[in-house]
Amino acid sequence: MWTISQFNFPGEVTKAYACDGYPILNHPRGNEGVRYRIVAGTLGYLDIVDLLKQPGGPEDYALTFNGQLFWYSGEGSIEITVHADATFTVSGNGNLFSHNLHELPLLEGPNVDGLRQMVTMKIVPYQNPPSGQPKTDAELQALADTYFPDNHYGFDMAMAIYDWTSANFIRQDLFHQLQYTGIDGHPLDLATIARVIWGCDYPGYSPSDPNFMNQFTMKPASSEADVYNQLLNVYEKIKPLAIAEMNVLKIALLNLNQPTVAAYPQLYRGAMPMTGGYNTSDFSPSMFEYGGNAGPTSDPLIQAFNDALEDTLAPGRIITTKGPWSFSNDLDGAKVWQNGILITCNPPEGAIVWPSCADITPFSLNPDTFEINVPAVSRYRINSYEWITIKDKPVCHFTMTMLGYCVEPF
Repeated sequence: MWTISQFNFPGEVTKAYACDGYPILNHPRGNEGVRYRIVAGTLGYLDIVDLLKQPGGPEDYALTFNGQLFWYSGEGSIEITVHADATFTVSGNGNLFSHNLHELPLLEGPNVDGLRQMVTMKIVPYQNPPSGQPKTDAELQALADTYFPDNHYGFDMAMAIYDWTSANFIRQDLFHQLQYTGIDGHPLDLATIARVIWGCDYPGYSPSDPNFMNQFTMKPASSEADVYNQLLNVYEKIKPLAIAEMNVLKIALLNLNQPTVAAYPQLYRGAMPMTGGYNTSDFSPSMFEYGGNAGPTSDPLIQAFNDALEDTLAPGRIITTKGPWSFSNDLDGAKVWQNGILITCNPPEGAIVWPSCADITPFSLNPDTFEINVPAVSRYRINSYEWITIKDKPVCHFTMTMLGYCVEPF
């Protein structure tokens, strides 16, 4: 077994967290082959892999820190210092070495370029929303100046957050949740995307509306087949742009202050918020752990919910989301949007702040609606579930623990 007895980190220590949901410091760890990830704010991340018994080595047991070997016998006691130049130093049990953190997704290059291309194409921000309080570029720049001061990409990050709070979240969801992530190139389940778009009756938005379809660079549709045929002509252009915008959103969220556990002891989510489009069979495939992500692509990305409860969604399992999740501080409000699945979320053990997420209400198209957003590729531990009744309909109410953004699934 081993523990991290000291962890030094420039700036706010609360920006660093371990992705197993336990405190970084003084928590015993040690399971062979297990990868432990520490995300160090916006600097990068550190992977610790437990190799356990290593016969013939200088000591009995070995770990790796981003590939660098750490040897120990008995109980390992580890000191880690993260430096502002995105390097780290490890010491303890006679070891001493430095190495680089793994990088987070970069803003510059394809990510910002893709978002700006979407703005030029007028699919970002959402055009002519039927409700809410649209923000001007000047208002977004003012938010950037307040929340991302002196950041060259502040306006881009403000735009990405603002756009998520509009119906454009549907494009972001679909082009991430419906990827076969176990296949090289992550092909899309276009038939299911078409089904969800055609079925959408989110208040004020539908596939007959030109502004709604504009987010996909498509025209109002007359049938599900029409949606599918239009998708065939646009998905190769839209998919990389959606990925670019999502990467900007991730970094934007990581740059904001994290909500405190004292202010929000629990968070709540109506897990299937897109009325009429998604159903509960779409929930499990929105996780990287869903077995059907490996294809074949002839099988749609759906799993009967009762089957998922015995598999991907079973208590004790860890799930990693393909897309962002938004939460409320209001359980009754979450019940309005649950559409069959409700989530109560607890913070990690001993946490002072909720890891990696942010209160994005000031950026919102709907500033009267409180919203905490958690970036795509975040982990949760499923603690339990129970069936409850809301408006005479059965709803599966999960209790989960948020483990934090993990950069990439593992």
